[in-house]
Amino acid sequence: MNNYILNLLNIEDKNIEILTEGEVEYQTIKDKQYMVIEGILTYTPEFCPCCGVMNNSCNDIIKWGYRKNCKIKIPKISNLFSLLILHKQRFLCKHCNNTFIAETSIIDRNKNISKNIERQICIELTKKQSEKDIAKRLDVSPSKINSKLNEISSDTILRHEHLPKSMNWDEFKATKDTLGKMAFIVTNNDNGDIFDIKNSRKSQDIEKFFMQYPYYERNKVEHVSLDFYAPYIKLAEKLFKNAAISIDRFHIVTQVYVALNNTRIKLCYKSNPNYNKLKHYWKLILKNKNELSDEKYYSKYFKKDISQKEIVEYLIDTDKEFKATYECYQKIIISIKNRNFDEFKNTIYQENKDVSEKMIKAMNLYKNNIKYIENSFKYDINNGIIEGNNNLIKCIKRIAFGYRNFKHFTARIFLIKYKIKE
Repeated sequence: MNNYILNLLNIEDKNIEILTEGEVEYQTIKDKQYMVIEGILTYTPEFCPCCGVMNNSCNDIIKWGYRKNCKIKIPKISNLFSLLILHKQRFLCKHCNNTFIAETSIIDRNKNISKNIERQICIELTKKQSEKDIAKRLDVSPSKINSKLNEISSDTILRHEHLPKSMNWDEFKATKDTLGKMAFIVTNNDNGDIFDIKNSRKSQDIEKFFMQYPYYERNKVEHVSLDFYAPYIKLAEKLFKNAAISIDRFHIVTQVYVALNNTRIKLCYKSNPNYNKLKHYWKLILKNKNELSDEKYYSKYFKKDISQKEIVEYLIDTDKEFKATYECYQKIIISIKNRNFDEFKNTIYQENKDVSEKMIKAMNLYKNNIKYIENSFKYDINNGIIEGNNNLIKCIKRIAFGYRNFKHFTARIFLIKYKIKE
């Protein structure tokens, strides 16, 4: 019966004997009800920890009563908070006249929280939830969760011997104690794992990180995908001589998307008779024109049956600059969708007098990075993986109502992504 109860409680120390007499006892401590289990810890010690003498007979070490009740928090039983009240055997050494207490593997010395709960804390930290919620669920203090996270963050977090052949670079807003305003993140494009997170996106800090890897290892990198951030591009060219650097296609489209949308917003003034139409049908304007429907439906803004194509044609004809910007936008997004680099190149280099200033800036940005954009047409690589990880990081930060310590934050990210070494 004793072994059966120990197995149910997941207690491996066979020196503990559970007292099974009587009914289950319940105690209320600080407005919380606990299920109380009582047990005795006793055994024959091999030696005295004070003087080191071996215990060969009763003339060396003898049992010397029991220590006062030791309350140990153990995992919930039937969704009730549980306590193990353990009566620990006291021993007397006849050689040095010192007493010592029996020790058990279920708990560390001078603690009242069992190792099973400590393991459960680590498991709970791998889920997207706040530390206070974990503390409340496991009946421990928030400072206990924080100290456990501090232990984890002090450990080595998944250091790699080799660089990934294909990687993505990006940044995200982390904590106030970061060296820069943004933290730097690298992901492995082949498997989607987070390769590493650094607390600065400054060029000298990133270079110092990658220079830890030998020259021949850096030459194995085949591809780096990033955005239009110029320091990243220069640094990638400097560090990885054999790598093809490409601009993420999403960031390419974003430039003209913003340019067209800003042009539309400039026309959205109250005195404009098409104000409501431009404001309501903004999604149709930004949509690929090949995906617009010919099917007519009633529109309260036009007060007649009209198709999506007719709506867009009407709106872009209301302004010369708006129409030119729209046509340039459509050529860019269609060429990217069809992976037609020649069409894309012809569009950005042709003379566009009537387009908006924002669109001209976007075209100039494309021209300055044309060789990296060409790689994005050649290779099937994008920053979708790293953007997904960034969304996870934002979710972790939002659920916890923010973090103050960068090490704790990164440890939590890696825990949730199952990257902490056990």
